[in-house]
Amino acid sequence: MPVSQENNGGFWNTPKVVYSEQTKAIIRDLMRESNVANSYRQRINSQMSKGEALNASANNDNETTNKRTNKRTSLKKTTRFYRPSRRPRNAILNALDDEPPYRPPPVPKHAGAVEKTRLAHLMAYGEEPKSRTSDPRKLENGRFAFLRRRLQGARKLGPHGSEEDDPCTDEDRFTELIREVKERRQFLDQMRVMGKEDLYKSKVETEISQLVREMELIDMKRSAEMQSTIDDQT
Repeated sequence: MPVSQENNGGFWNTPKVVYSEQTKAIIRDLMRESNVANSYRQRINSQMSKGEALNASANNDNETTNKRTNKRTSLKKTTRFYRPSRRPRNAILNALDDEPPYRPPPVPKHAGAVEKTRLAHLMAYGEEPKSRTSDPRKLENGRFAFLRRRLQGARKLGPHGSEEDDPCTDEDRFTELIREVKERRQFLDQMRVMGKEDLYKSKVETEISQLVREMELIDMKRSAEMQSTIDDQT
């Protein structure tokens, strides 16, 4: 037996809602005032035209969508990507002034006996040692004294400040020159080991060449005297 459908409604035939024109106008005004999205307006108009009940979740869906949209907008506003750029000169100088770099005090590469004595005095008395003034003639290196006097054309002074002749002969002077040349070469070897050869090399080599020149003059004088002696004998 076929199932009959009644206009009054039933389990399989729900009754249609009849909306009056006044109700439809009120609903349209409410949608216009609340700024409902077009998709929900079309859904509500379709439900009213078909006589269906209005869905109560439409407003909730709209609020949820608005919340999601606002959340996305806030994320877009707050998200910032770092872009590397050059700092201005003033910002760099201000940063250096605020936090100056640490610079340790310089440490001497080779702390000799003088430096050790100074540090010992500083640790014992808490102050720097006072420098002693000495006679510059006493501090003068004896190896360069004789040659410096000869270059300046000065004679050797006696104990009372009077000039005195050099009593040494050419033979003694030649031997002394050989000894002075050896001393200067030994001095250069010592400076080479200490890494200070460049400070004294040019000066010492100049003095050695002058000493060798003086040895050549003595040798030429000896040769001339020997030749004159031979000529006198013949």
